[in-house]
Amino acid sequence: MTTVLKLWAAMGGAKQTLTNGSDDVSKWKGIRVNGGRVNKIDWCECKPPLSGIISKEIGNMSELTYLGLDNNALTGLFRRS
Repeated sequence: MTTVLKLWAAMGGAKQTLTNGSDDVSKWKGIRVNGGRVNKIDWCECKPPLSGIISKEIGNMSELTYLGLDNNALTGLFRRS
């Protein structure tokens, strides 16, 4: 499972809603890829709203420059052990 898919699942998103059946991450909902790395995630105003947590997997995304999560129902952040 990719980091993007782990993030999506932690926030309550269904895999099919994100990927639309494609294995190509650059074609997934709200994802922009540059140089083979995800640099933008725009999941603002998802229907249904995302409602889980922002997973610690976000720390693995070293090229991410934009994370849009406005107008969802997120409840908190991950906790480090």
